[in-house]
Amino acid sequence: MKNPLRKRLPRELKGELGKYLVVFILMVLTIGMVSGFLVADGSMIVAYNDGFDKYNIENGNFRTNQQIYKSQKEEIQNLGIKLYENFYIEELLDNGSTMRFFKNRTEINGVCLMKGELPKATGEIAIDRMYADNNELKVGDTLKSQSGKQTWKITGLVALSDYSCLFQNNNDSMFDSVKFGVSVVTPEEFDTLDQDKLQYNYSWIYDKQPKTEKEEKDVSEELMENIGEIVTLEAFVPRYLNQAITFTGDDMGSDKAMMIILLYIVIVIMAFVFGITISNTIRRESGVIGTLRASGYTRRELIRHYMALPVLVTLVGALVGNILGYTVFKNVCAGMYYGSYSLPTYVTVWSAEAFLLTTVVPVIIMLVVNYVVLRHKLKLSPLKFLRRDLSSGRRQK
Repeated sequence: MKNPLRKRLPRELKGELGKYLVVFILMVLTIGMVSGFLVADGSMIVAYNDGFDKYNIENGNFRTNQQIYKSQKEEIQNLGIKLYENFYIEELLDNGSTMRFFKNRTEINGVCLMKGELPKATGEIAIDRMYADNNELKVGDTLKSQSGKQTWKITGLVALSDYSCLFQNNNDSMFDSVKFGVSVVTPEEFDTLDQDKLQYNYSWIYDKQPKTEKEEKDVSEELMENIGEIVTLEAFVPRYLNQAITFTGDDMGSDKAMMIILLYIVIVIMAFVFGITISNTIRRESGVIGTLRASGYTRRELIRHYMALPVLVTLVGALVGNILGYTVFKNVCAGMYYGSYSLPTYVTVWSAEAFLLTTVVPVIIMLVVNYVVLRHKLKLSPLKFLRRDLSSGRRQK
């Protein structure tokens, strides 16, 4: 037998349509934005973490004041690392920015090609995508040195795996992706640059990877002391201290927690809005409720009836928000990350966690809050509802 209370639901929805519509829209936008953020953030983190193996990102780097000898290199590699040359030259450009030139990498700190193609001849360059966006540069444009003696045609936009965040110096308090950029050129083009500015930078990979950050710290400190006995060090930066590599990952992790907290704050507020709406409805329909209770309807049946609309609106809002999150808002949030960091191309990873956090948990919060409110409001006797006496305590003389 069908419950006749169900016939009242469309009438109740129509009577409070404006209020339910506003709550529904707010819920769709909030859940959609958070869902899109979690999907984009999760996908970015996966791409970021996978990049360490995919692009063979260094475990650290050090700089010397002159090129090390072959014997010194062999002595350093006997310390349990594999050493790679990662020399660079910095040039001032006519737009007031500094460009750091690298030879195109093949063995370590791989390059992700985002657009165009890598340079194949002298006079060609592939520059960081984010630097290009911030300086309104595109494939086919030309860069010119501050002196005007050299020009380079931009053949591609890239993301360097060891520069997901554009820190020119590791001690800088903040990165600058407008006045500082990184790029790759052919070895022949690199040789045409001012060799007096050449920085002898070496990257290393451990033969046996440390399993924890504490172990990595201990190993790197010992390594620095040992290398310092072989060559004169100008700089020594292990990966866990390299802001150009780690800053992005740390920031993405903190953003996720903040967005989840924001979502639940909004959901709890919406739940209490529904609770207040239900309280007003119970006060308005106290006579009807008293009649229903006197007719044999249990408190549990009435609680289920008055919880139906809030839970239904929440569930539909969550589903619609998730659809928008996985389609529209995902791209918006990914664009926010690409607007801040030099990340490689990512592939969307469908996240069960995002669905759980943005659909299941909000519905549970809505159920619990409204159940508590309704149970408190409907604990009065049928006679009190009929008399419209909704006070739960005794009146004092």
